[in-house]
Amino acid sequence: MKIRLDDVMQSVSCPFRASYYYYIPLETVLMFMNGVIYGKSIDGISSEKDILRQKEDFIKLPEIGEEGREKVMMSFISSLGDEAAKVRLREAAEKGIEYFDSILTEERLLIRWINFRDDIYMEFSRRWSRDNGLELIE
Repeated sequence: MKIRLDDVMQSVSCPFRASYYYYIPLETVLMFMNGVIYGKSIDGISSEKDILRQKEDFIKLPEIGEEGREKVMMSFISSLGDEAAKVRLREAAEKGIEYFDSILTEERLLIRWINFRDDIYMEFSRRWSRDNGLELIE
């Protein structure tokens, strides 16, 4: 069975509290947030309960959650050589992602951060797909 790398990465990188499911027959992703379905409409599927009734047709895509995102931020900070930037970014990360992004921009580290984060998310997505017997389409 095949799945697009972008679909797996979307579920990993989403900053909202959402659940993603891959609907095998149509090779599409469904997102549920606060009980509401987003994305492609599929007959007979309007809630996560519907998915549980037809679970053989679905794969729940991975989430890293807030704790995982914080670990990625801290790993990025640790990878930096500039001690002053590390301090500023740690303080900003404690306040929230919008502060973190602001300091990244000020320190001219935003592109480096995006590449670092995406590399980790991509590796996580590849590992998850491999562990679940899915062939990735990149």
